[in-house]
Amino acid sequence: MSRIGKIWSFLTRPEVYWRLFSLALAVIFWLLATGDGTLGETERTVNLEVQVQNMPDGLVLVDPPERVRVRIRGLSPLINRSEGSLSAFIDLTGAAEGTETYSVQVEEPLGISVVSVNPQWVSVYTEGVAESVFPVTLVYLGTDRPPTMKDIRPSPAVITVRGAASILEEVDHVVAYIGTDRALNQEMTFPVQALDAQGRSLAGLEIDPPEIRVIEVADKGEE
Repeated sequence: MSRIGKIWSFLTRPEVYWRLFSLALAVIFWLLATGDGTLGETERTVNLEVQVQNMPDGLVLVDPPERVRVRIRGLSPLINRSEGSLSAFIDLTGAAEGTETYSVQVEEPLGISVVSVNPQWVSVYTEGVAESVFPVTLVYLGTDRPPTMKDIRPSPAVITVRGAASILEEVDHVVAYIGTDRALNQEMTFPVQALDAQGRSLAGLEIDPPEIRVIEVADKGEE
């Protein structure tokens, strides 16, 4: 008997046949249960944020790219299971400072095909990274500093702010907000914020270090 004949003889045995039939039936029921009652292909539109890959050193993204609408096709169970793993991105390898347009790429999970991406091209604006040094100003939350609170100063007293040159130019001062409702010690840290002239916090900047401590200023009379 040939090999194919032996395989066919094995598969057609009643105990084997019914097990395979039961398995196939279970798979069909599972697909129906997870696929909204249909095994046919379906299409769905999802909104995705566009990730930025391979940003060149020395450049920073000023404005993130707009979201895109991606139309996908596949079996309903596969779409239900894989929709959350979809990702869209643009590749900035070799990008230069200024505004450039890039094609949006979408990674396709197994069994899912991308029908369309809208928009297919997005523009982003990049600038060179600049940095500047600023002194840290302590701002007391609530009321004025209590008379019983000893004089304190930030440590470190100055920090470095990095980011796009156009945003860095808006920085007027940097502050650390200090609560006056609890005893201070050198183990406590306070985040530093970069503010513009109107006192608004500026995003898209890197602050180094991002937090400061406070130390007491020695009383000259005690020296």
